Amino acid sequence: MSHLTPEQWQRYRTGRLQPGELAQIDAHLSACPECRARLLSDEQTRQAIARLRAQLFAPLPSECPTYDQLADYLDEQLSEDERLQVEEHLQSCPLCVQEVQALKEWRKTVPEQLPAPSPQKSWKQRLATLLTNRWLIAWEGVALVVLVFFVALRHHQQALINQWQQVNFSLAHLHGHLQKLQEQVQSLQQSQRQLADLRNQLTTLQRKLEARQRVGEPSLPLMTLKDTAGTVVITGDRRLQLPVALADEWRRRIFDLLTEGKISQPAKVKMAMAKVGEKIAVRGEIPKANSPQLISPVNTAVFPDQIVFRWKGVKEATQYRLSIADENGTKILWESPPIHQTHWSLPARALKLGSVYTWQVEATVGGEKMVSPPARFFVLDNPSASLVRKMERQFSRSALTLITVYATYGLREEALAQFHRLRRQNPNHPAIEMLREALLKVLPKESPSP
Repeated sequence: MSHLTPEQWQRYRTGRLQPGELAQIDAHLSACPECRARLLSDEQTRQAIARLRAQLFAPLPSECPTYDQLADYLDEQLSEDERLQVEEHLQSCPLCVQEVQALKEWRKTVPEQLPAPSPQKSWKQRLATLLTNRWLIAWEGVALVVLVFFVALRHHQQALINQWQQVNFSLAHLHGHLQKLQEQVQSLQQSQRQLADLRNQLTTLQRKLEARQRVGEPSLPLMTLKDTAGTVVITGDRRLQLPVALADEWRRRIFDLLTEGKISQPAKVKMAMAKVGEKIAVRGEIPKANSPQLISPVNTAVFPDQIVFRWKGVKEATQYRLSIADENGTKILWESPPIHQTHWSLPARALKLGSVYTWQVEATVGGEKMVSPPARFFVLDNPSASLVRKMERQFSRSALTLITVYATYGLREEALAQFHRLRRQNPNHPAIEMLREALLKVLPKESPSP
């Protein structure tokens, strides 16, 4: 039981409690020191004596206002007639005056507005609240998962867009390369038809010459070609007349080149040039259209004494860097310092002789790196390089001889330069086309693999 209320105090003091309630309050007073101290305080003792005296002269209890009426009187909730009756009674009843005074003092100790007790929720309401909170937490978790999913989906979508752009760029590049290949195929087909016509003419002419030889007529020239050193003649009896004195081996090579379009290369050179002509797998970033373009050496053999690298520059490039890798382009073997021009000379004997290498150029433009397509080259060994240099010195006047020497050892750029010299001497000669076809068979394409 909590502390006694003012009403209980009033009824206890006035002796208007029921027997059962009086017994409960007596038991509480015996167990509650605070209520007992309040009951036994000096002031309340004096008030109790005064009330006792007043009771002796007060009207009967039935004539006094009730506790509720006194409370309504203090709260000004009575009608005018009821208020006048209570005030008239108070003038003659000291007991009610003391009751009103005690009620006023009690209200001073109590807050003006007590917090309303919260109603006790039923088990159904508590269960509904618990389920609502759990569903709210579940929905928040679902919303968080959906948000993370859409963020990841957006990131994945952006990655797919970047990959799609790279694929489109590669497809466009391959489409252009395919068109070039188709043009080359058409050109080769036309050249093959011309070569077939030329061979038919040579066969017909050879048959006529053989027929004349059977009747005792002198042998006529089967082919006449203007070399830069003089006239080259192949007679009907398959003899070769040259303006320079060559060893039998080189005479046979020139004869095979002019009559069959055949160039024989040493086994080591042939294997190296086959590797040089293979397609190079591009690793990392795909070269862009405005990347540096390699000029030389590209798909050719080079002399070991000095190798000069040349490339086409990029607009607004601040510097270049040259790198040389193994034949597969997987391991960097040498890298240059920053270069501010579009060429670089490698010192003599810097690379292993008789080996194939891959090289690239990286340009720096406004902080961005642009890498060229890779290209391969083959370094001649000492015996091969010495032989070619010796033939250059002895037969520098004969373009036909130098074509044969350069093509035999895979020196593509040098062979093409001498071919142009010979074509200027014979602009419409049918043997020139056959000579070009023979060079294309043993020398790789000019442009590096994209």
